Parts: sequence; C-alpha cells; structure tokens
Amino acid sequence: MNNLYFACRDCKIYIDAGYRWAYWELEAAGVVARGKPVDIQAVLGAESYWNPPKDENSGWLYGQVFPSLREFFQAHKSHQLVFGELDHFAPLTDDFDWMQVGYCLIPTPRYLVEVLGLKSWDEVHAYIGERKPPLWWWEDHWGDPSPHEKAKQKFEELFRQVHDGDRREL
Repeated sequence: MNNLYFACRDCKIYIDAGYRWAYWELEAAGVVARGKPVDIQAVLGAESYWNPPKDENSGWLYGQVFPSLREFFQAHKSHQLVFGELDHFAPLTDDFDWMQVGYCLIPTPRYLVEVLGLKSWDEVHAYIGERKPPLWWWEDHWGDPSPHEKAKQKFEELFRQVHDGDRREL
C-alpha cells in the first residue's frame, strides 16, 4: 500500500489522507474509492476516521493530517475531488503541474514558486540542500530531459508566469 491522498482536479493540488488510517477507515469502509469522485460530506461524516484512539500512534493524525485536511476540504468544497495514490490523479506526464500541501509534503516546482516564493534556481538549490533526504526529482539525472531538468524548466516557466503577471498589474 502506498501513500493515499485527496486531490483537487480543478486546482491540481493534493494532500495526504493519512496513509493506512485512510485506507482502513475510509477506503475499506466504502466511504471513498481510488480514482473516484469524493463526497466531502461522507468523508466528514466518517466518525471513525476523524476519531482514532488517542495514543502515541495517532498524534500525527490529530496534529498534522486532520487540521490541514479540513482546511483543504473547505477551500475545495465546490471542486472536483478524488481519492487515491498519485497515479490515480497525476499521471507522470504532468506530475510537475501538481502541488502537494499539508502533512509530509514533497515540494514540487509549483510549491517552490507559489508557496515559498523562491525567485531563482540558486534559491531552489539552497532550499533543497537543507532537506534530508533530498527530493527524488532533485537527485534523478537520468533521461533526456531528466526529472531534475524538467523540474528546473517548470520552475522557470512558473516563475516567468508569476512575474509577467506582476508586470501587467503595474
């Protein structure tokens, strides 16, 4: 079983659903299905999902997953949401068009531009250098272009879009 997410197809944003807890309390219970539209009210009404036993194994759910997930549902309540693993909503051909938020995120070029506000590849290099372990796309230099190069191209494209928008507003 891999990581499970809720994803907004409209915004191309996704968030951690709580790994095995989400599987057992939502998917196995029939509240959600991989790659299928999500009924937010059904998820919010899944009492067992939102109320795990309070012990040393559930602190991450209460402290990090649930608060950001509730915000995500509020922000995307009128959008097309799906549940599943990455390949259920973000095909490899456009994985850098997506952005993860919330718990245990793996920053993509969109996150670096839109959330962190990084302005150069040198700033990205410094940010990634502080992360342990480094991001998969940072380390992967295979292919033509490599994931590293694709990420750099996407970062530069997004940065230009943001700054072209700034110039139009002036």
